[in-house]
Formats: sequence, structure tokens, C-alpha cells
Amino acid sequence: MRKRYKCKQCYSINIDAYDHCVSCGSPLKHPKSTLFRVVFQVFGLMAFYLGLQGVLGILVSIPVLFKNLDSVEVINGFAIFNHFSDALLASVTLSASIYIGVIVFYYYRKRHTIRPPYRFDRLSGYQITLGLIIGVGCVFLSQLILFISESTGILDFENLENYEQLISSIIGQSPTWLVLLTIGIVAPIAEELLFRGLVFHMFNRHMNVKIALIIQGLLFGAFHMNLVQGVYASVLGIVLGMAYLLTGSLWIPILMHIVNNSVALLLPDVWMNDSVISTGLMGLLLLVPLGLWLMYRRNDGKYILDLNS
Repeated sequence: MRKRYKCKQCYSINIDAYDHCVSCGSPLKHPKSTLFRVVFQVFGLMAFYLGLQGVLGILVSIPVLFKNLDSVEVINGFAIFNHFSDALLASVTLSASIYIGVIVFYYYRKRHTIRPPYRFDRLSGYQITLGLIIGVGCVFLSQLILFISESTGILDFENLENYEQLISSIIGQSPTWLVLLTIGIVAPIAEELLFRGLVFHMFNRHMNVKIALIIQGLLFGAFHMNLVQGVYASVLGIVLGMAYLLTGSLWIPILMHIVNNSVALLLPDVWMNDSVISTGLMGLLLLVPLGLWLMYRRNDGKYILDLNS
């Protein structure tokens, strides 16, 4: 598909074969997209999303903080107070919703001129089933990755303890519906639009798809800004990217991400603390390679998504 450029004078759309605007005759400037520029844009998109979360977090938390000055406690550098988790989850939901709104607006505005880097192909019942299966398996794949990381010294007990305290402070005593809405639904949609929708596409325009797949996964892990989540989220980012490539639809990684986060939130802690139950559940991680293999076989061993088309 030919690239299209907007005239700076009359804002008409022209294809890249033209040197002058077909409407007003003004010279067209064709911007060159280099790998350095792509890296700069990717980090800019990530910074925008995180910055939006930070600003909204402050705006939402300040009034709550002033109402609970007597209950402030500092844990791992975070000021924790009554209703802190509610305020934090509300800010994450707001920032993710705003980001989703911007992307949706851009998608529908540009869909007739410049093809946006999103594919929302219709899914079959078979693909949806595999997406659900892989999403459940990803929960236990994460547990295995954490176990291996701790056994090999990549993570130590202090890392895991600090992570558990951080998650407890974020979730706190917030109602289940708010936690599920934020971490289980809204945040996964926004993250998939950012990483599988934009970052993956932008890198693949300049490098081999397998390298782009790994890079977007590593960036997805780094985006969580803590070592524990970064370790397993990097692998999950690659799994989500593979499913996107094999189905040609962003609905699949969105579905998998929602299932993974929701099951992880709802899974009783006692199950994972019981050695017999946890050993049996760990076998479910085999659903991940099985599901991806079935997707691969369904396509006769081919990636059906061409991110550059």
C-alpha cells in the first residue's frame, strides 16, 4: 500500500508518488522514517502514557490525601493512606480510558486516508477459544518464570517481598469490581493498543519481525517499572505478540491479556500456597505452547499478519 502525505498548505491527502499537491500545487515534503526516529517515537508514546497516569494520579490523590493526613504511612517510598488504592486505581482507569479514546479517535479519523497500524480482523469461535486457553495458561507461565528467576538468582526474596507489598498497597481494600475494571479490563486494552498495536508495528517497519517481536516484549516488561513484573511481563509480551501475528487481529492479545490479569486477580492465594494444588495448576502453563501451536497449524505454518501491508 502506498504511503500518503498531508499537504501542509491545504491539508489534502496525496500519495507518495506525487512531488506537488494535486489540489494547491505546493511542494510536498516526504518525512523520512529512520530507526532512531522510531525509537524516539516509541519512548515518547510510553512516556506520554506514564506521564498521563502520573498527572492524574496526583490530581486524584491530593484531595484524598488531605482528608486522611492522620493516616499517612510511608511504605517502600510510597505514601500510603486510607483510600489510597481507590484513588490510584481511579487514576489508572482514567488515564487508560483517555489513551484508548485518543487511539479510537485517531483510528476512525484516519481509516479512510492513512491506514492505522491496527488490525481488528473478525475472530472465529476456534480462535476465541484458543485465546481464552492461552490467557489462562499465561497465569501459570508467569509463576514458573518467577520460580526459575528466584532459583537462578535473578530475583531474590527482597525483590519478591517488595513486589507483594507494592501490589497490596495498590489493591488495598478496594472493591473487587474496581480492581477488575482497572487491572483486568481497562489497563490491558490500553497496553495492547500501545505495545502490540503501535510499538510492534513501528519496529517491524525497520527490522525483522522476530527481532521486533522480542523488542516490543522487552519494552512491555520494562514499562511496568519493577523487576519482578518486568521479568515475566517480557515473556508474556512476546506470547501476546505471537498470537497477534498468528491471528491477524488485535482482539486476540486483548482477550488473552484480560483473561490473564483477571484470573491472576481472582485466583485464591491459598491455592498457590498449597504444594499439591499449585503443582497441579502449574501444568496448565502447557496451554500456552499448545494454544500457539494450534494457531500455527491452523494457518499452515504461516504468519497471517503482515504489519507492513
